[in-house]
Amino acid sequence: MTGEGRSGADRAVHGPAGVALVVGLHFFPLARLYDQWQYRWTAVLLTVVAVVGLVLHAVGRSDESVRVVVGLASAAVLWGSAYHVALRG
Repeated sequence: MTGEGRSGADRAVHGPAGVALVVGLHFFPLARLYDQWQYRWTAVLLTVVAVVGLVLHAVGRSDESVRVVVGLASAAVLWGSAYHVALRG
């Protein structure tokens, strides 16, 4: 059963942004738990990526472009965070 006014394509676009938001929000408690201050930046940046993805969809960008923006930006944020933690030792 589908929701009123929402197609499967709408949910497909909201999926990557939703995942980026949930993952980003999980980094806030991880920053404190593991005493890794850079995780706060990871959390903020992933949350911003999610919001940008939702805004792009709202202004009518193609589904594919929204998925590419959210996917690549999320990957860059997570890779950068992992790289920084690895260098920090």
